[in-house]
Amino acid sequence: MPVSPYATWSLVVGIFGLICFGAGPILGAIAIGLGALGWRQASRPGIRGRVTAGLGLAAGIFSIVFFAGEVALYLSLARAPKTAANAPAAKDSAQDPPAAAAPNNKTQDPASSSQPVKPAEPPPTTSTVTTIGNITVVDVALGVASLANELRRQHAEATAHGERLLVQTNSSECLPCQGIASALSDPRMQTALDHVRLVRVDNEPFEEDLAELEIPSKPIPGFFLLDSDLRVTDGINGGEWDDDIATNIAPVLGPFVRGNYVKRRSPWKKLPRPGGTSL
Repeated sequence: MPVSPYATWSLVVGIFGLICFGAGPILGAIAIGLGALGWRQASRPGIRGRVTAGLGLAAGIFSIVFFAGEVALYLSLARAPKTAANAPAAKDSAQDPPAAAAPNNKTQDPASSSQPVKPAEPPPTTSTVTTIGNITVVDVALGVASLANELRRQHAEATAHGERLLVQTNSSECLPCQGIASALSDPRMQTALDHVRLVRVDNEPFEEDLAELEIPSKPIPGFFLLDSDLRVTDGINGGEWDDDIATNIAPVLGPFVRGNYVKRRSPWKKLPRPGGTSL
C-alpha cells in the first residue's frame, strides 16, 4: 500500500525546520500545510501515511514554537545590560536627601562646630591608564594643566604602541557611557577596538578646552579621531546605535576607527572655531 507523498515531505520539511534555526517559521508553516494535505490523502482507501503526516504536523508546530522561544530569550538577555545600567542611578536618586533638608550654612557658627573642616583635596593631575583585553583605556585626570597637552601626549603614546587614538566625551552621570564601559570586555568590542587607545574626557570640566580643540562636548557620548596636530578628522556619537550593548556598538565603532564607517544616521559636522566660523 503506497504512502502519501505529502505526509512524507511534511515530516522531512518539519525536521529541517527544527534543525535550521533561521528558517524555522517558514519550514514549519510548509510542514504544517503538507501534513494537512497528507492527512487528508491518507484518509482515502488504499493510501497509508496518517502517522507520518501527524509527525510532520507536530514537527512543523514545534519548529515555530522553538523559534519564537529562542527569539524571546535573546530579547530578554539583550535588554538585561541596559536595565542593570539604569538600576544604580535609580537607587542613588532614591537615597538622595531632599534639598529642603540641607542645613542653612549662613546661620551656622563655625566656632560651635566640634569637627574640624578638612580642606578640599586638589583633583588628580595624572590620568588613569587601564588595559581591558586589547583595549587601552585612559581617563583624563581633572587636574591636568592642559587638555591639549594631555591629548598630544596620549597621541604620542598611541603611536609608540601601534595603537589608534580614539577620544570619547564622557560623564559620570551618562547612562549610555556606563553601558559602553560595561561592553568593552565583550569579545565583539575587543575585536572592534583591537589596539585602540580610548581616551575618555569628562565633558563638563573640560567644556572650554574641548571647544578650543573643535571637539563638541554634546551630545555624549561622542567619539572623535584626531591627527598628530590634534585636528578632528572624523566624529560620531552614541545616536548611531540603539541600546548600548556590544551587539549594537561594535559594528559601528569598529569600522569608524578604521575609516570605513560610511552609512550614518547623522553626518559629521565640524564644530565652529570659538569666535569664528566652521571650516
